[in-house]
Amino acid sequence: MQVCIEDIADELEMCMDGWEQFLNTETGEFVALADGMWVDRDEELEEEIETSDCYVRLPNQYETHEWNIMEAFAEAIPSEGKQERLLRALHGRKAYRHFKDEIINLGVDEEYYAYRFLALCKIAKEWCEDNEIPYTAREEKNK
Repeated sequence: MQVCIEDIADELEMCMDGWEQFLNTETGEFVALADGMWVDRDEELEEEIETSDCYVRLPNQYETHEWNIMEAFAEAIPSEGKQERLLRALHGRKAYRHFKDEIINLGVDEEYYAYRFLALCKIAKEWCEDNEIPYTAREEKNK
């Protein structure tokens, strides 16, 4: 069974605080577990994950380092003025919110989200290689 890199990247995009995501390497299905603070825990799924060798935890939002992705995007912007504004937005309180507001103000939000998705695909590919999970890309999968 091969997993699609873009499918993993889609899951990484949906990653939220308080949740852990897993890939079932036998079925290719993604599942998520809440930490139980805000929602009821799925004890049956927890036990299945704990007792089975077929579940591998995906990187969480802290392991994907979105701040680093935002900084790399800002540094790749050819316009010095835009670059400075984006880098400035990354420092101080509410950096994520200010950065996201600034990409909209500068009209580079679509470029950022495409850049971010490619960065998540790279993280997904490295994760697959680290965990010895066979993978493919959507273009290859559709052939």
